[in-house]
Amino acid sequence: MYWLNRLKELKNAGRETYKSISEKTGIPQTTIEKIFSGRTKDPKMNMMNDIVRCLGFSLDELIEHKESGKNLTEDEKEMINEYRELDTGGREHVRRTILHEFNRVKTAKHNAAQRWYSAVYYDFPVSAGTGEFLDSQTVSIADLEHEPPHGTSFILRIAGDSMEPEFHSGDHIYVESTESVEYGEIGVFVYAGNVYMKEYTPEGLLSLNPEYKLIPGNEGIKCLGRVLGTVDGKIRTR
Repeated sequence: MYWLNRLKELKNAGRETYKSISEKTGIPQTTIEKIFSGRTKDPKMNMMNDIVRCLGFSLDELIEHKESGKNLTEDEKEMINEYRELDTGGREHVRRTILHEFNRVKTAKHNAAQRWYSAVYYDFPVSAGTGEFLDSQTVSIADLEHEPPHGTSFILRIAGDSMEPEFHSGDHIYVESTESVEYGEIGVFVYAGNVYMKEYTPEGLLSLNPEYKLIPGNEGIKCLGRVLGTVDGKIRTR
C-alpha cells in the first residue's frame, strides 16, 4: 500500500486527529483508524477524497510519483533558461545550493508539522515473565509519531514469534485495558504465572504461529487488555 505512508504524512502536516477527521467528514472514527492503521487494504476512493480534502490536500498529492513541472511560473522558466547557459562548474554550484536549501526547508517544514502523541508504556516483553509487570517499576511514557487508536490504555513490547505472521518480536502494540475480550479477539493475558499475547478461543489461548501449541483451558486466565494493533512510526520513551 504505497499510499499509506503518504497519507500519514499528510495527516501530520494537516495536524488533524482521528476524531476531528471523523467529525469533519462524517466517516466513523473506527473506519478512519482502520484506514490509517492499514487494516483497510482497499478503501473507497470517495472516502479517501474526503479524508485528504479534510487534511487540506488533494488526491493528486496522495500519489507519491505524481509528475511535476507541468505548470512552470515565468520566474521558473527564466531560471531554467539561465541554468542552461551556465558552464559545468556553474551548474554544479547551482545544484549544490538548491540541494542545501531544499533540505533546509524540508527539515523546517517537518519540524513545524510534527506532532507527537503520548501513551503509557510498560517496558515488559509480552509472552514471558511473571505477570506482575503493570507497576511503577516498569512504567514510563512513550512519545508516538502517530496518533494511537481510540481506546488505547497502554503500550507493550512483543517478545517471540508465537503471533507471526501478524505480529513480530520487537513490535510494540496498542492495548485497551479490559477484563474480558470476545472469542476470536487478540488480547494480553496472565495464565499460570506467565504473560501471553494470544487469540482468545473457547478452547484456550491460541497462537497465530501454527508451530506453537494451544494453551488449553479458560479458568484461571486473567485478561489484561485487548490488542488494538501494532505501533507504526517512531516511538521514544522518557
